[in-house]
Amino acid sequence: AEVEGLVPINVTTVEVRLPFDDFTASSQVFGGYGRTSELGGGFVANDFGDGLQAGTLVRFGAYPEFAQVVDTLGTSRPDSSLTFLSGRLVARFDTVGSVAPGPVTVSAHALMEEWDPVTTTWVEAVDSAGRRVSWSTPGGGAVTPVGTGVWDPTTGDSLQVLLDSATIASWGDTTNLARGVRLTTSDPTVRLELNSALLWLDALPSLNPDTIIDVLAQTDDVTFIYDPLPDPPPDGLRVGGAPAWRSILEVALPEELDGPPELCASLGCPVALTEDVVSFAALRLTTRTPPAAFAPSDTLSMDLRTVLAPELLPKSPLGPSTLGRVGELLPNELFSAGAGAVVEIPVTGLVRDLLR
Repeated sequence: AEVEGLVPINVTTVEVRLPFDDFTASSQVFGGYGRTSELGGGFVANDFGDGLQAGTLVRFGAYPEFAQVVDTLGTSRPDSSLTFLSGRLVARFDTVGSVAPGPVTVSAHALMEEWDPVTTTWVEAVDSAGRRVSWSTPGGGAVTPVGTGVWDPTTGDSLQVLLDSATIASWGDTTNLARGVRLTTSDPTVRLELNSALLWLDALPSLNPDTIIDVLAQTDDVTFIYDPLPDPPPDGLRVGGAPAWRSILEVALPEELDGPPELCASLGCPVALTEDVVSFAALRLTTRTPPAAFAPSDTLSMDLRTVLAPELLPKSPLGPSTLGRVGELLPNELFSAGAGAVVEIPVTGLVRDLLR
């Protein structure tokens, strides 16, 4: 480039593509990071894909101690003497993320065995440090049916299950570590993504006993359990899931380049690979189609971080994100009809750091 008054500068840009084995000394895939309870939602599935079974477990907290009530004289006052009569469970589903050919019947069952909402799985009711308790029957153990509801994805995003006074009374006992509800379906080939579950209570206030009011109970915990777990990948890389997978690459960049021909023609080979010759670098990944049961239903965010203590893997501390707060957004279509697409992840800063 020539600018009047400045020394002419010749700039040559050549794209060099290194095969995986030329810049990677080794690769590893680890699973089991995080828990389903961290997602804040749930799934309900029956015989989906390769036979996926899934249920959402919900635990509600203490019922409201008071409510604003209009008394018999028309004055709004707080009432701390409420009698809970019955209620309804309202489940809201993601109409985009759910896969259902038509209306789906969802069953609600009261859980009868102690369970830990943070660590529970399809097999284990409790899987915390130093304590492991299995369900008497995988999938939630002994349960008692409390009602059903039908969700039609063409008419809305919610369904409700009516609950009797006995169920409401039992769920109000916060000392009972078995309390909770399991949402499942027996309709085949469906996978429903649940966004939230609310418990509305029909309460009789003491200030106006001729009126029934609605009050909302606190939702303490929402998680999901499923079977089977995906097998480790036979080859390639894998990220994401719940619990999640991570892929670790040990990068070993060459010290010099002997191609491509355009590079050698411009600069002569070999060319020393140093930070000052790299103007842009990217990791090129090719998408694959996962099992249908675990295919993403929405845009994914992929992150890239440095491993600070490789000797501590799989639990090494990680450095900050190299892709920013949001990460690299990947549309779910890249893993279905668009599988085989190349995704380019910028890593210029990381490569320059490694070369330094």
